Amino acid sequence: MKERRLLKQTLVDAQRLLEELARSADLAPFRELVWPLVEHDRERRSDLVRTLRAYFAAGGNASEAADRMFLHRNSLLYRLERIRKLTGLDLRDPGVALALQLGLLALEKGEPDEAEHP
Repeated sequence: MKERRLLKQTLVDAQRLLEELARSADLAPFRELVWPLVEHDRERRSDLVRTLRAYFAAGGNASEAADRMFLHRNSLLYRLERIRKLTGLDLRDPGVALALQLGLLALEKGEPDEAEHP
C-alpha cells in the first residue's frame, strides 16, 4: 500500500515537473526540432504533428498508432517518413525520440498560434 502511494505521488510530481518545464524557455531548442512539422501542417493542412504524437503515444508502434488515427499502416509509415525527411531525424533513436517528445510538450504548452493548424 505504501509503495502504491509513493508511486502515485511520484507520478504527480513528474507531471508537475513536466508542466513547469513546458513553460520554461529551456524547451525552445526542442520546439525548433518539431517546428518544420508545424509549418508543414499549416501550409498543407496535414497532420504530421498529430501523427507524431500518436506514434509516441503508441510507444513507437506504427500499427497501433495507425489504428488510433484510423489510418492504414502504410499511410502512417508514409507520414513518419515525411517527418523524418522534414526534421532530418531518426525517430527510432531513443535520444531523438525524447528530444521530439520534449518539442511536442513545448508546442502543447506554447502559444495558441504556435499549435497545430486550425
